[in-house]
Amino acid sequence: MIIKQLNLHHLKPGLRIPERNILHVWILALDHTGNMHKSIHTQSHSLLFRMLSLYTGIPGESLELGTGQYGKPFLKNNLESEGVPLVLHFNLSHSGSMAAFVFSSSSPVGIDIERLHRSARMNRIAARVFFPNEAAQLEALSEQDSQDEKSHLFFRLWTRTESFLKGIGTGFSASLTDKKIQDEYTNWQIRYPDAPDGYICCLAYKNPPDAS
Repeated sequence: MIIKQLNLHHLKPGLRIPERNILHVWILALDHTGNMHKSIHTQSHSLLFRMLSLYTGIPGESLELGTGQYGKPFLKNNLESEGVPLVLHFNLSHSGSMAAFVFSSSSPVGIDIERLHRSARMNRIAARVFFPNEAAQLEALSEQDSQDEKSHLFFRLWTRTESFLKGIGTGFSASLTDKKIQDEYTNWQIRYPDAPDGYICCLAYKNPPDAS
């Protein structure tokens, strides 16, 4: 799968739905004033509707979104290309002043972006949601090791985990400690697109049926 990163210069009429072997990824800086979280949340979702409208040619007020069992959004409008039904998969994430979006016409997708920072709860969180060997690896980094190194490893694993769980549609109602989820993980690919300094971004997409 080819990862194509786009920017605001591409956000204009004529934006085409990605071909089946291409993922479109957008990592954009957002303005924020007042209540930062509310502002970023509102802006990222407004951008999502603008992108969906440009990709599909459907006016924003006519777009219909539904949610899966665990809250993953999907487009309810019927799409087609040359008379063939088409599904536009998408996902979004935001952290700090950045938002990330991914779009695909061939695979369910998940994306997560996180601002790097230190947390005293890293080991406890890792034991609950990461693969057991990864949680052990993180815990093995002692106080003598660089805390920046530990934070980077933690968020690399966190964004991987969240993007995958968003991709399968469960979010953190599931965990990589679950054998069924571990088995499903083998059917997915993980990629880390370029992100601004101080951030890490990860996306997940499902292997095509003919993948070895």
